[in-house]
Amino acid sequence: MDGKTSDPILARARRYIDALTVDSPVNVPEEVVRDTGRFFTWDNEHRSPASEPYLFDWSYYTGVVMEGLFDIWEADRAGGARAWDYVCRYLDALLEEGADGCARLSPTRAGYVDSHGADCYKTASLMLRASNGRDKYMDVCRELYRDLTDPEHINSAGHNIPTEYTEPCLGRNYWHTWRNGRPPKYKVWLDGIYMLQPFLARFAALTGDRAQLKLVKERLLWVADVMRAPNGLYYHAANSREDVCAFHWTRSMGWYGMAIADVAEVLPGDLRRALAPAARDFCQGLLRYQKPSGLWTNLTDRPENATNRLETSGSAMIAYTLLKCARLGLTDGSFARRGAEVFAALTDRKLDEGGLHDIYLKASAKNENNYEDPAYYLTDEGKGVGPYIMGYSELLRR
Repeated sequence: MDGKTSDPILARARRYIDALTVDSPVNVPEEVVRDTGRFFTWDNEHRSPASEPYLFDWSYYTGVVMEGLFDIWEADRAGGARAWDYVCRYLDALLEEGADGCARLSPTRAGYVDSHGADCYKTASLMLRASNGRDKYMDVCRELYRDLTDPEHINSAGHNIPTEYTEPCLGRNYWHTWRNGRPPKYKVWLDGIYMLQPFLARFAALTGDRAQLKLVKERLLWVADVMRAPNGLYYHAANSREDVCAFHWTRSMGWYGMAIADVAEVLPGDLRRALAPAARDFCQGLLRYQKPSGLWTNLTDRPENATNRLETSGSAMIAYTLLKCARLGLTDGSFARRGAEVFAALTDRKLDEGGLHDIYLKASAKNENNYEDPAYYLTDEGKGVGPYIMGYSELLRR
């Protein structure tokens, strides 16, 4: 990318980001996407068996990497020109032209989006942000928005998402998964809030759908009310105030914090102000559990040890949330300073010549401890790389 900075932390971060993406000889967007047997090096899940197409490269763990690059371009359009080009090459490779001449997500490159659940919609937010002057991106986003919001629309899997997979008792939030029509043990996950609500808010803001904007705000506030524990942290997942997955997983909370920040960015003033108390509560609650290193452990409220390590993805998400909420006026400037300190600590402790370390691969919301598997602490995993790039972009704006 051509951006330069005299700050040694930002310079280190930029060298790492460039080497992994725009300068990488293997992470070439069109080459990876068009070969379903290949994956970006940050994609450690590879959830796309040939017998049962799932996400392929239209995945949230690639989407957040690409959205971070888009953020760099937004923060510095001259210095981020190569990032913009890289993102567009990725999105273009996911599309094919339908019989009606409209662009569609390729089922052999993007999986069957409307069959699976919240995770499958995250990259739509990136496509919508990149849609300026690109009608083919808007065609896709319009269809995905209809899937999620039209109470009379039957999707390609034969389901109506807004009536079958949202419930008033869940704050009208979507189930995290709806594959085969079977509810998961816990229907609302903090992860799923981030996967869906920023896309819905952006499209609604673009098209003037104020009813949907109010609904997005209400969904986020339902989480703040129902899924916030007495200690100020948030449960990973829930069906009600009493029926919760009672683990405080840092990355799960990080997804929710980023959802607040990204949604607030496009809300009109009155709705944004309504989110401000939730943003402050989130930031204050997490900061109380920050370790002396400046980072957070994988299980937020438990001591650091060999299996509950200082974890990169959740810490990066909190840094991004602290920085962006302050920039948007949801919190005061002291939170931005704390966010910058977190990013510096991450770069100092977790980034070296071998990559960005200690990114936890995945954990299920089963109300059992699957958050401390030493084999799941990986290097350069997309769910950590993407938020780290996003945090970098917020510092560029400063």
